[in-house]
Amino acid sequence: MIGFGQTAEDYFAKALDYQKERDYKYQIDNYTKCLQIDHNYIEAYDNRGRAYYKLKNYEAAIADYTSAIRLNPNDAKVYNNRGIAYSMLENYKLAIDDFTRSIKIDPNYLIPLEGRGVGSNPYNNRGRVYYYLGSYENAISDFTRSIRIEPNNANTYRDRGVAKEDAGLNYCGDYKSACTLGNKNCCEWYNDQCR
Repeated sequence: MIGFGQTAEDYFAKALDYQKERDYKYQIDNYTKCLQIDHNYIEAYDNRGRAYYKLKNYEAAIADYTSAIRLNPNDAKVYNNRGIAYSMLENYKLAIDDFTRSIKIDPNYLIPLEGRGVGSNPYNNRGRVYYYLGSYENAISDFTRSIRIEPNNANTYRDRGVAKEDAGLNYCGDYKSACTLGNKNCCEWYNDQCR
């Protein structure tokens, strides 16, 4: 129920207050109230989609991301977010399509990941999908592009190293780089397999 005199911005602000506390159901409730008042509030669709995603309701997340895309078809972030949700449902074709669209809109788009000092980007996300599909050459290419955007992300070096190993290519340099950047598993892998 919408409160008397409450604006869409009021509900949006309430939802944001609970983002740090990770109360996703409360966020969804307030974003829904926001959207009942203003059906064109793009950020409310995107943020509610992320809250649904966190609750593993990927179909609802995709629906919200799709609504945001209808309102603004040139938002790299929302295409990337929807691609991640599609990949969680193993709908890899649609995931690749969305990551590719995100890259076309903004080839250098980077999603900061809170508290980790690294981010993620559509190249990295698309590379993982290619890896799951066994398309190692495409995966390695995308991981390489991702590293150009964010050269200090140990996880991308790890991912590229795994793809190279599975493809029968030299992977030791990637495991060493990931180790140097703080990935302890890659330190073990490098010491066990490459020395």
